[in-house]
Order: sequence, then C-alpha cells, then structure tokens
Amino acid sequence: MALGMLPPSSLLNYQLTGMDKGFTYYANGELRWQHNPQAYALTLSVKAFLIGSRHWRSQGLIGEGGLSPLKFSDSWRGERASHFDREQQRIVFSSNAPVAALQPGAQDQISLYMQLAAAMAGDPQRYPPGTRLQVQTATLRDAVPWLLILEGEEPVTVSGQTVTASKWVCQPRSQYDAKVEIWLSPHHAWMPARIRITQVSGSYIDLGLRSMEPLAPLPLDAPVGEKTTSS
Repeated sequence: MALGMLPPSSLLNYQLTGMDKGFTYYANGELRWQHNPQAYALTLSVKAFLIGSRHWRSQGLIGEGGLSPLKFSDSWRGERASHFDREQQRIVFSSNAPVAALQPGAQDQISLYMQLAAAMAGDPQRYPPGTRLQVQTATLRDAVPWLLILEGEEPVTVSGQTVTASKWVCQPRSQYDAKVEIWLSPHHAWMPARIRITQVSGSYIDLGLRSMEPLAPLPLDAPVGEKTTSS
C-alpha cells in the first residue's frame, strides 16, 4: 500500500462499551502512539471494573514501507507475545503455535491501525469504497493475510461533534475469528475514531473516541521492544 505521513505522536482517549456473556459493561480505553524517525511504540489499553486492565503493545522500526513490528504482546493474566525475527524472516509465538514465515509488509493487529492511517494520509483517493487489501497480520497464535475492505464513509460522533470517517472492515478468516471494524478519521490524522471487535459468540468491545492530545516523540534512545514512558 502507498504510504503518506505517519500520524503525530498522540494519546487518544476512548469510551468503551462491551458485552460479554450477556453482560453489558462500560470502561475507559486509550491508544498511546509515539514515534521518532527510526522507531515506534504503540499501546492500546482497556480498563474495566471487575474485568481489570488489558494492554496490547506493538513496538518496532520505521522504514520506507512504514511500520516494521518487532514485538506484539497482550498483557492480561500474564503476557503473551509474538516476535518478528527479521534476520530469519519468521514470526515466533510464545504460545508455541507453529512458526510463521514473515512476509513483506507484515503487521500485527494494532500496528495495522497506524499503517492504514499512513496509507489514507498519503492519498485517500487511491482507496475508493470497495478497495480490498491483503496484509499479513500477526495475532498471538498465527500470522495470516487479513482481508481488509473499505466499505465507505460513515458519520462518527467525537466529543459531541459528528465527523466523517472511512470504515475499514477485516472479515473473519475462519469460523472462529473475530470481525474487526475500524473507522479512520481525517480530522484526527486518520487515526481510529472508532474500533469495534466482535467475537463469534456475539461478545464485543466498541471503542468511541472522546479526545486526542499530543504526546512528545518517542525518545531516540528508547529501547525498541521495551515499554516506553509517557510524555
């Protein structure tokens, strides 16, 4: 995919509505995005009463092709991770799932958001409704091509104001996979104004953007693959 500028380092705050086993709950979420010319760190965090905190993290390098993840992790009841071994061109999973061959342009399930944002920032006209993209996307158990379809523009409410966002949908790869919907807002540097993840069971989390504020760039000496500090 053709890329434009990556979004500026920012902290996005979300209101989360979730449903699990027939129980509806509300929580706070945030997306913390920091980068410098060579590297990036991205964390999606969710905090809910009775459920606790969960953090998805992606860290890696930045090159001509955009983001090149090195590690993707999920911290909830212990940490699990997927490691991008670029020397041996493979992705290794801490879950002991079979090793996957690393394909050009591969992302993980949250770095994909920023890669799409950069694509839309480059030239939105290159991506008319109906556009289909295939991107190898690593989860904690596999790294297979995700089919992304741009459904079109839809209104999204942010802080009481309606903005127009481009809705991308990742169709489930199998009968067990979740459906992921992402609304990218040009008014927010093409970052997600809404994210909805729906499981096969019908359980879901739906994050709606409440606010966005600037963060300091990622320090040049920040260890890649380590958790970074806030601004």
